[in-house]
Amino acid sequence: MLSTLMLDFFADPERFIQHASAAQWTQFLQQARQHGLSARFYYLLQRKGLLAQVPQQVQQHGLSAARYAEKQQQALFSELQQLEPLFAAAEYPCVLLKGAAYRCRALPVSYGRLFADIDMLVPAAQLRLTRDKLFFYGFQEVGLSDYDRAYYLNWSHQNPPLQHYQRGTVIDLHHHIYPTASARKIDISPIFSHAEAMPGSAFKLPKSAHLFIHAAVHMFYQEETHKLQKDLIDLNDLLLQVQQEQQLDFMLQQATLMTVQSAVANACQILAEVFANPAAQHCRGSMRLSKAQPLVCYLLLSMLRGDGIRAWLAQQLWFVRGHKLKMRWQVLLYHTLAKPAAAIQQWLRRTLHSDIKRR
Repeated sequence: MLSTLMLDFFADPERFIQHASAAQWTQFLQQARQHGLSARFYYLLQRKGLLAQVPQQVQQHGLSAARYAEKQQQALFSELQQLEPLFAAAEYPCVLLKGAAYRCRALPVSYGRLFADIDMLVPAAQLRLTRDKLFFYGFQEVGLSDYDRAYYLNWSHQNPPLQHYQRGTVIDLHHHIYPTASARKIDISPIFSHAEAMPGSAFKLPKSAHLFIHAAVHMFYQEETHKLQKDLIDLNDLLLQVQQEQQLDFMLQQATLMTVQSAVANACQILAEVFANPAAQHCRGSMRLSKAQPLVCYLLLSMLRGDGIRAWLAQQLWFVRGHKLKMRWQVLLYHTLAKPAAAIQQWLRRTLHSDIKRR
């Protein structure tokens, strides 16, 4: 069973502080570091006026992480300034996604957030042109086998990651929010049509409703579980933001247009149960939202709260389900056989090459 200290804290920080023991604070700090949430918890305590109520060591840990996160966020804006001329000259939109969009919109979910990469969305027809332009800005694909690169280009929803040769910045260049190998067809045109210009910039930013929808799709239509708690905390903050901006009805309408009702319904079901999120409870009662999928929600809750065997089994089923959703069965069968075969072939080439060099 996963420890739910992180979820308990972000669901009700005041109650957590009142009942946490020294051992729990130690475990909490370890988990916060592991999930990249050290600065997030510090800013939440600061925003709610609770910093003085936590142990000094916890404050110092959070403050150090917050300073590091602030430097990262400054680096993000510096990188976007470097890229501004490229997209200012482009005749097509470039929409920032995920963490970059959260930060540029100054959403609470971005406070203390750490960045591994910058996610961008461009029209599919302009993907190759954008990649080629980024090459002349110093970005290149690194460390991929031929098979993995072909997988990205033919079946994924993005170009292989692009890394700057000097600054080390990584760009995930998307042409969709979901793999094209899937039988599920998601209409992303509303993200482009409703995106808002970032003041003083050529970059565009999605509406909060679309940021939540994207996060829900990422969680409930894929197989990843290594950031499960962090992703749930993000979803919770995003839905509260959607409610604050009075976009709940708009979000439900967009979920229908984009054909992702089940992802949004499942997200609302889980957020209502784990965080007692009032916006999620409102959406669950809406006639516009389809019913959540009981088995899917059960699997996710089992990974969070189940014992060893139950949680392990839920994780395996989630993994299989995610791959089944991401790929049509023909693609999945080919990928299952071809990827290990390609790895063996690459190993044999390296071995033969090494033998020849020794001779």
